[in-house]
Amino acid sequence: MTIRFKPVLVAALAAVMLPYGSAVSAAASAAATASAAAPASAAVTSAATAASKSFKQIIAGNYYSAALRADGSVWTWGRNLWGELGVLKQNQITSVAAPVRLPNLSGITAIATNGAGMQVGLKSDGTVWEWGSIVGLKASIRESALPQQVTGVTGATAAVALNSAGVALKGNGGLIVWTHEASTGKAVVKQVSGTYKWTNLVSSGDMAFALDAAGIVWEIGARTERDGTTSIVQPFRLTGIPALKQISPQSLYGQMYGIDRSGGALKWTLAPNAAYDGSKLAPANVIGKAVRIHPELKVKDIQAGMLLTEAGDVWTLEKGPAGNAGKVKGLSGIVSIASGSYHYLALDASGRVWGWGADNWNETGNVRPQKDGMVYRPVPIQQAIDVYVNGKLLVAPFPARIDNGSTSVPMKAVLQAIGGSFSVAADYSTAITYKQTTATLRNGGDFAEINGNLVSLPVVQKAFNGVEMIPVGLLKLLGIHATWDAKLGELRLTGAL
Repeated sequence: MTIRFKPVLVAALAAVMLPYGSAVSAAASAAATASAAAPASAAVTSAATAASKSFKQIIAGNYYSAALRADGSVWTWGRNLWGELGVLKQNQITSVAAPVRLPNLSGITAIATNGAGMQVGLKSDGTVWEWGSIVGLKASIRESALPQQVTGVTGATAAVALNSAGVALKGNGGLIVWTHEASTGKAVVKQVSGTYKWTNLVSSGDMAFALDAAGIVWEIGARTERDGTTSIVQPFRLTGIPALKQISPQSLYGQMYGIDRSGGALKWTLAPNAAYDGSKLAPANVIGKAVRIHPELKVKDIQAGMLLTEAGDVWTLEKGPAGNAGKVKGLSGIVSIASGSYHYLALDASGRVWGWGADNWNETGNVRPQKDGMVYRPVPIQQAIDVYVNGKLLVAPFPARIDNGSTSVPMKAVLQAIGGSFSVAADYSTAITYKQTTATLRNGGDFAEINGNLVSLPVVQKAFNGVEMIPVGLLKLLGIHATWDAKLGELRLTGAL
């Protein structure tokens, strides 16, 4: 079987994994050289470009993660079994072990997830975009929605995803709920009566929560019913909670967390099935009183099962997949946190993301450990890197990566972009051809035969979830030029003329 591609490249996006220690070291060296040889204006431009590649927001769901970069792009990794990531409409990849850049998204200023696979993004122009596993946009359980604009929602200042609906807050105080028709996938947008000057819009299950200027907690419910209609619980106030400056619900068990005006952390519980009255949505109520957590700490951010102090330290609130409750070792200078069902993320001041906890689906941003699938201490996720082929961004639903200091790229995507071909023989050897040169991979891909010579190849992960990977070193042997910019996080591949 021979597969041959024309040298045509669709404008696109991808990522490469690189150990952060290597990237920082190489970046420092590059910066030192640039400062000695380049004009000050060029150095400023380079610094600004590098800053745009750092992450500024993180979110975590049930076995998956996503992050927003300063340049307005969105990257995702972890489980894709049910189409959570939004990288392929017809899902063929069960998980992704490194950040991969989502297509069709630019100028995004904030992202959110319902924890169950639906993600939304707010764009700088006030439009709302959605992707992943979305009720009404799936013809089959494993199908995924690629990023797309929510038709009919404009002027938004915040947006969240619920189990089967989305909620957006407009700049004029208007509140919008949208769902999707099961038969057509068309967005059904409904205006909620009243105006609301809310902040800190978050979600859990079929409910969204927000704060007003006085720090009062509000709640709104919405969901798609089995007959295709949309049920909405009009916004109402939760009582029995002190004035807050941040809230965070837990996706399970009705647990909620908040930070009061003095920086104290609290938690409280909503009544079981509080959002429902029989089979209908209904207002919730608080059980008992809010309880203070670690009153000795001044808290900046709180999420389900973890908090961030104003000093930049992270604390877990209960014994979990990463160990006992208490201050997390190995982290400092943290500015933001996120928690999934069984894993945690932290974002430091340099824009670097750290992950730990359960990693059965690569949700911590690293390859699953061989023993028990657990990452017990925070480690940096693999670096998100743009891959260019002949000067254009490469679109691929699976990222390139670096193992043991050697870069590998998805074979099919790269050969398609650069105009090469490959064929698989009966003995499972793979012949890769570019221009007039052919390399045959043998012995499991550890060696390649080129022009009658056997060449040892760098040791890389050769396949992930059915995606064949080839080392960049092999592409060089085929006559393809490759350059790596550690400071900007860019891998550039250029074909022969």
